[in-house]
Amino acid sequence: MIKIRSTNRPLRIAYLISAVLAVGHGIFIYIMSGGRTAALITNVLVCALVAFSIKVATDITFRRIVNRINTDMEKINQGDLSHLIETKDTGEVKKISVAVNSMLQDICTLIESFLSLSSLIMESTEKVSAAAESASQAMEEISRTVEQIATGASSQANEAQQGVQVMDKLSEQITLVYQNYNSIIDDTRKISELNNIGLQSVKVLRDKSKENYETTEKIFSVVEKLADGIKDIGNFVESIENIAEQTNLLALNAAIEAARAGDAGKGFAVVADEVRKLADQSRKSTEEINLLVNSIQEESVLAIESMEIMRKVSAEQSEAVNQTDNAFSDIANAIDSIVLRIENVNQAVEKMQNDKGEVIATIENISAVCEETAAFSKEVAMTTEHQLKYIDEMKEASSSLSGLVKELDAKLAKYKIK
Repeated sequence: MIKIRSTNRPLRIAYLISAVLAVGHGIFIYIMSGGRTAALITNVLVCALVAFSIKVATDITFRRIVNRINTDMEKINQGDLSHLIETKDTGEVKKISVAVNSMLQDICTLIESFLSLSSLIMESTEKVSAAAESASQAMEEISRTVEQIATGASSQANEAQQGVQVMDKLSEQITLVYQNYNSIIDDTRKISELNNIGLQSVKVLRDKSKENYETTEKIFSVVEKLADGIKDIGNFVESIENIAEQTNLLALNAAIEAARAGDAGKGFAVVADEVRKLADQSRKSTEEINLLVNSIQEESVLAIESMEIMRKVSAEQSEAVNQTDNAFSDIANAIDSIVLRIENVNQAVEKMQNDKGEVIATIENISAVCEETAAFSKEVAMTTEHQLKYIDEMKEASSSLSGLVKELDAKLAKYKIK
């Protein structure tokens, strides 16, 4: 808001000049009239009237200028920025008018910039339309690709159905193969040999298991002896701790007696103090040893428990080895039975060989269709990615458009620049 002061330096100067002229004129008249009082009073009144007339005229002129400026500023305040302040005055009023007009021109330039921003909004709208069109094209491409995928899937289903029929026939032949295949005899013989090797391995395992059990018993005995030795160490440590406490008491008594002896017992007091320190160190050491012994005892208890578990596991292992031995024996009997039942399977094998070519051809067709489907799927994925990109661009452009339109509406609604 522009404030115009009710007083002005040029007006104050005009008032001063008028007063000086009036007084000077009165003095001049007084001198010329030879000191006549009536003439002097008359001239002074005339001068005062002239000065008052000048003041009134000046006030009227200043009020007219202020009213005109206020009228112009009111139009500007109402949003008519195209209205400029026109004045023929000079001095500070002229400077104010020039400054206000310059400010109005700057504001008009700023609003024109906002109008340029409106043009950018139109460009953003066009981008949104283009992005929407691209998204539509992408959707059409996706539709076509999906149709191709559906066609390929249908073909794949037909091929798979044929494959199922062929595989059913092949399954029947494979069943006959499993029942009567002559070449299984060789594999059965190999199995029998492996079974014999397994029996030998089980025998070795039985021996090792026995050794393991015996070793476990020895370790268990050693651990028990170790636990007993640790208990003895604990008793020794307790004895040492008692000795340290007694030594500490003796050192304390010696220090008391040395204090009673006065100067003669100072040397003995030093020795008693050192003995007490050694006793304290012994006590601390025995406490640490006691902690270690307790920890070792706890570990030995855990070791004994672990050894008990090992003993149990070893027994179970021995039982498992025996069961394995029995199982290998049963397997050997079963192999002998299988060898007796495998006969007359050559025709079934030949039939299976003939059907194998047809199965392979069908599987190859299915594989080709699967590859085609995979290729179409990749195209769908790529098209979908492009679609998402276009949709994101459209959202960003729409958001930008909304923000720009609101900003322009808020800022340009009340202003007139032309």
